[in-house]
Amino acid sequence: MYYYYYYQKMKQNKGEKNISTQTNNTMKKKKRRREEEEVNPPAAAEHQEEKKKKRREEEEVNPPAAAQHQEKKKKKKTKDVLGVKEKKKQKKSSTAAEGEHTMQTNHTKKKKKKKKKRREEEEVSALAAAHRQEEEEKRRKKDVLVEKEEEKKKKQMKKTSGTATAAQKEHSVVRVNFELVEELQEFVPDIKNKCDDVIRRLLRYDLHRFKAFKQQGVCLRSGRYSHQENQRIRENMADFLSLTSVSSANLLLFPRRYKEQEVEIRKLRARHHFLERIAEGIPRPSHQVYIRARKMFDDRNYNGRFSKEEMRSLMKLQTLHGNDWSKIAEKMDRSAYSLQKRFAHIAAGRGAWSVEEEFRLKRALKTHLEALAGGPAGSEDSAASEGPSLTRDQLCNNLPWNETSQQVETRSWTQCRIKWFSLLKGKLASGGSTFSRGPEGLEAKIVLINTLYNMRVEDMCDVDWDEVAHAVGKVTPMCVQKSFHRLKVSRVPHWSGLFYGEIIDFLHLRVTPLLQEQLRKSKRRQDAQQEAKQESCYLLSDIFSSQDDFLELDNSQRTTDQSQL
Repeated sequence: MYYYYYYQKMKQNKGEKNISTQTNNTMKKKKRRREEEEVNPPAAAEHQEEKKKKRREEEEVNPPAAAQHQEKKKKKKTKDVLGVKEKKKQKKSSTAAEGEHTMQTNHTKKKKKKKKKRREEEEVSALAAAHRQEEEEKRRKKDVLVEKEEEKKKKQMKKTSGTATAAQKEHSVVRVNFELVEELQEFVPDIKNKCDDVIRRLLRYDLHRFKAFKQQGVCLRSGRYSHQENQRIRENMADFLSLTSVSSANLLLFPRRYKEQEVEIRKLRARHHFLERIAEGIPRPSHQVYIRARKMFDDRNYNGRFSKEEMRSLMKLQTLHGNDWSKIAEKMDRSAYSLQKRFAHIAAGRGAWSVEEEFRLKRALKTHLEALAGGPAGSEDSAASEGPSLTRDQLCNNLPWNETSQQVETRSWTQCRIKWFSLLKGKLASGGSTFSRGPEGLEAKIVLINTLYNMRVEDMCDVDWDEVAHAVGKVTPMCVQKSFHRLKVSRVPHWSGLFYGEIIDFLHLRVTPLLQEQLRKSKRRQDAQQEAKQESCYLLSDIFSSQDDFLELDNSQRTTDQSQL
């Protein structure tokens, strides 16, 4: 079969070659004739005339031979034309085959490129994972080396401590630590209840600072940070950035976000005593100041409200990673503090409190308050009275909110705290709320403004709200804070751009006179209402209705008609 096909192809090729040779010969003859005509035109013309004469003579002598000769010429012409057409068809078929071939090659090339891209991406991801593993191994090795160095230092300290026995050495070490802890207890009363890491940190960074503040006559602060303290933190951070020529505060406060520069940043922080320099001039522990600076300078801490998608992803990531907020913050592009705070409100229940939840809250706090009343915290008169009595301070402050939230089971500790204060608000003020719209509420607002003005405090952080609540009377500290916020928002224009002292001055100078006038008017109304009740006056319109007048007119008309009759 193979030889047969090969033989047919050879025949086709030979036929094509014969056609091509015939066409080439005719073309050559035509060229020669043209050249001869150009060189000697009269001779060429004579030659053509002679040829025509010969043809005529041949046709006259033998006409069938001439006809055969003309038919042969026609056949040659048709063969030439057919050969040209076949060549065109072959060219078209070859071009179409070549186009299909090019399309197939382009498709295969695209597939190959896609495969290459996938392979490159997989290689990049594999390299990134390997790089992460290497970094984690390096960190572990560093931690191991640090632990070994600490152990070596301890051994050297034991060797150079003399020829004392091991028991004497342990006794001396405990004695030194106990003395330092006693010194710290003067500044931090509950130091013995804290863990070892916190105690070591306070001894290393804060003990000498606390002693310096004591010599200057400055007391240690706690609670909310004042405006001056926040400004001092900003100034300390700016000084440290100019000293170390670091571009931004985020590099110093969040070195884990910049893995390429993390090691250098940590060395730089240790070299220039970063914690002590940030807390310079602030009478608080350095670690607390560091946490405050992280909240202030973190760009991820001020990203607005959480969307629904963010809430869902927060719940999913918390179930995966637990309370590892730093890892969750890296994936959600928000600060760990904001995520932790938001999850505390999401995890617990929302909406109105049910009767069962209120009952659990009251039961949990009742056991704690009964223990306080029965113990040394209760007064001596409580035994003689019908039941145990408690002060406002015992009802509001130092309550075990974490334990109560665990017993309630469906609410966070902040929700339990807010609900308890709202319950106390109605219980302490018997008969209604203290800050109502009546004369009692106006008096309470005036007392609130006057007490805050007389305190002469420059910052809201320094206000003792327990003292203010005691001055107002029958009110919780949280209720006092809420009423002050309402006064500030409703009465003071542009309050958000003013300082605390400016707000208090405006309330004292502008608002208190208006409240006093309202109080006088309300008292006059009360007196008038009481007098009206005592005299017991009644309106005639209430006694005699319009129907009685209509009946009286009808009776008068009847009498006139009878008289006329």
